[in-house]
Amino acid sequence: MTEGDSWPLPALLLGARLKTLRGRRPQNSLAKKTGYSPTLYSRIEAGAVRIDKPEAIALILKELGVPAGPEFDQLMSLARDASVPGWASSFRTAYRDAVPESMVRLSELESRATSLYSVETAFVPGLLQSDAYRTAVTEWTLLPSQRNLASRVVELRTARTRRFFAAEPPRSVFFLRESVLRQVIGSRELMVEQLELLLTYVETPRIGVRIIPMDLPLALQVSSVTRMDFEDQLFAVPSVIYNEWAGRGDYYRGPLDGEASSSEFKDLHSVTDTAARLAPGREDSRRLIVEALKAHRSHL
Repeated sequence: MTEGDSWPLPALLLGARLKTLRGRRPQNSLAKKTGYSPTLYSRIEAGAVRIDKPEAIALILKELGVPAGPEFDQLMSLARDASVPGWASSFRTAYRDAVPESMVRLSELESRATSLYSVETAFVPGLLQSDAYRTAVTEWTLLPSQRNLASRVVELRTARTRRFFAAEPPRSVFFLRESVLRQVIGSRELMVEQLELLLTYVETPRIGVRIIPMDLPLALQVSSVTRMDFEDQLFAVPSVIYNEWAGRGDYYRGPLDGEASSSEFKDLHSVTDTAARLAPGREDSRRLIVEALKAHRSHL
């Protein structure tokens, strides 16, 4: 862990290791002996929650038979790291209705991934949005009762982007439907600015931008799918998929060694695989962006 890191990644590492240590032992019996509800213990193993009491993890480790020593110390260090709220959590503290926990977790995880694949069907991916486009999309998608919070949500989304690109970003490929390039968000002038920015990302090292033709079918109806892969020298780290649909964001953890994938993870993984397999390459994607840019300019 480095300065500025927070709970989502260490929670994922810790949960994956706890599940491996548990093996075939029933989850409910372990939860009962350690004083956790079955639901909460399940979320701890999934890496889905911040550890509010790191010392309680010691009870779990002892119940799992982990003796005092290097592994015990490493897991307790992860538990303490997994208790750190993180930079994005402050945006949620006072704006819970407009800043869901799923967005806070995504903002914390994506910059820590080693590779990232994003499929977007409704808007330009959030990490590639211009300031004006980001503001327009936020105001458009918030509920009327939440629009007075738009500036705070924009602030989080802007900070998220700056954090992602502050250091060397993970190797990332962003897939978006061609129709996203053609729709007008805010104004034609705004779209020209956004597509010009998108063209610069086409040439950015470690960043891929691929345009999904309008007639390319995807396995599921989705608005946003983000798959994040991680690497760690000490512990097995599962992939994580974030799926956003109909205003709801959900996470699905990939399988550990010897574990079967959940049906939801497999289905969503097929979305990113389909996009990667069938979307055109960089040159054709650049051409589609340029064509959309010319179309917007012709209406100015």
